[in-house]
Amino acid sequence: MPLMHRRTALAAAAGLALAAHLPAHAARVGQPAPDFALPDTAGKTVRLADFRGRYVVLEWTNPGCPFVRKHYESGHMGATQKLARDQGVVWLAINSTETASSDYLEPARLADWLKQHQGTPSAVLMDPEGTTGRAYDAKTTPH
Repeated sequence: MPLMHRRTALAAAAGLALAAHLPAHAARVGQPAPDFALPDTAGKTVRLADFRGRYVVLEWTNPGCPFVRKHYESGHMGATQKLARDQGVVWLAINSTETASSDYLEPARLADWLKQHQGTPSAVLMDPEGTTGRAYDAKTTPH
């Protein structure tokens, strides 16, 4: 088999192997993003569909994660969020931590933590059942 065909076959096989590990409903590059509706930390429902036609960053966050803390405490995450928002990007921080976890923060406490660490997402969304996290195959934070 010529080298180019082998590379193409290997790339296709790798893609199929990756796809086999994703949930059937998971987000896929080149396909419409799975829609969701989640409450923000104030209880208002935010829908991804409301931002159709705009660039949207989905950030999975958990202040109990040492990597999340590092990026927020350094100020880098807030600065990146501000830069993106200043350019018209919608930044949705999503917390998929289950309520039984020791890392879980009630919505008001999560909003306060982000504010104290200069977080400037467009909205902070609560996903304690992990439904949206699974739809996007988000398994770690930050993601």
